[in-house]
Amino acid sequence: LRRSTQLRTYPNACIRSFSSQFSHRADEKHFDQFYKVQNNNLEGDISGEILDHTVDLSKCRPGDVIDLPYELTVNQSIRDMWQSAFYSHDRVNTSTPFARHLGLQDQVLPFSLMLFLAGSMSHADHAKLQIGFGYGVYHWPAFAGDTFRKRFVIRSLRSTSDGNNTVAHIACEIRNQRDVNLFTCEKHMMFPFHVPSSEVVVPMTEEAKGNTYLNHLISSSEKLSELGSHTLSHLRPGQLIFHTLVRPLSETHIMQLATLARLTHERHFNTRKYRHEEIMVPGGMIFALTCSLASRDLHEVLFEELVDCIYPNNLCPGETVSAMTFIRDLSEHVNGEMEEVDIRTIGVKGLEVHTALAAKNLPRELFGGPIPRPAALEEMLKRTCPELSKKIVCIADRKIYRQSPKQTPFLL
Repeated sequence: LRRSTQLRTYPNACIRSFSSQFSHRADEKHFDQFYKVQNNNLEGDISGEILDHTVDLSKCRPGDVIDLPYELTVNQSIRDMWQSAFYSHDRVNTSTPFARHLGLQDQVLPFSLMLFLAGSMSHADHAKLQIGFGYGVYHWPAFAGDTFRKRFVIRSLRSTSDGNNTVAHIACEIRNQRDVNLFTCEKHMMFPFHVPSSEVVVPMTEEAKGNTYLNHLISSSEKLSELGSHTLSHLRPGQLIFHTLVRPLSETHIMQLATLARLTHERHFNTRKYRHEEIMVPGGMIFALTCSLASRDLHEVLFEELVDCIYPNNLCPGETVSAMTFIRDLSEHVNGEMEEVDIRTIGVKGLEVHTALAAKNLPRELFGGPIPRPAALEEMLKRTCPELSKKIVCIADRKIYRQSPKQTPFLL
């Protein structure tokens, strides 16, 4: 009892005493294992040097692997800050009781946050811009408290038509502290130098094709009937939805989120070198903003996959973005509890699509078939819809899985 009282009364003293004794023994054991490095620059002026931590892509070839030495524990504060910028009311991302009812330990980190973290690179400062994303899949649920490690694989390299730039397709992977593959995607980047093109395209691994998370949700879909459907709207193939949410991202918010993801590219931060209109919103945030504007009308999404995504034009901090979604296809699960919807969501800057395009017939080629490349897209818009010329900042093809809408009879 006396010892317990002493510990309660003098906790800091006990810790300091133990720490002092331990460090004293450690110093005695390792004292002679540090050696001074001779300084040969003892005279004259001193000149600085720049340490370059970036990967030299000019020496990379398809199949090269980049294992990052960094680790990041994503806590609740990061998740909450992300959700403060990108609207969503999908319960799998916002409600712990709902997630646990589906057999998950907690609310799941949003797909857009995982895509942003997977593609964020501290070693690619020489990139000219991000062109888009390729196939992105959530393989296993990630939660606040998980620690992420990342790996990148060069899938392909090609030169642009003028020969002055190089386009790299890079497979990105996130693993947790248990070495479980959580998320994979493909990032498309342009670098302002020439690298010999290669016909080699590294195939996707079988692990990157896994759908364990989706299969779990489908197997648990019958539990959704007990919780009741919160899906607000019926969707139909061929439907074009103008979303009424319109918002910008502020420069402060962009820099904070970019820093949390450990982005270091100067086009996101360096206001000394670049004017305000030259600062660029990171591609992962443009995707997240575009999809968040559609979230309320597509509610309630349980799972999503990214098929393809491009950024035809840059987005600057403070520029407002609106969005529209075209329903390309729709399939219902045999149990009637879930539906798979193939959609294309388009983000537009400096325009409220629900007012500016309300009485406008839009070209079908904007919504059907593969996403047109930026040059072909701009040519088509100038010819058929000048209102959207130079204003589209994101085109994203996705598959979303959501609760089927239920109609509850109302008795008078």
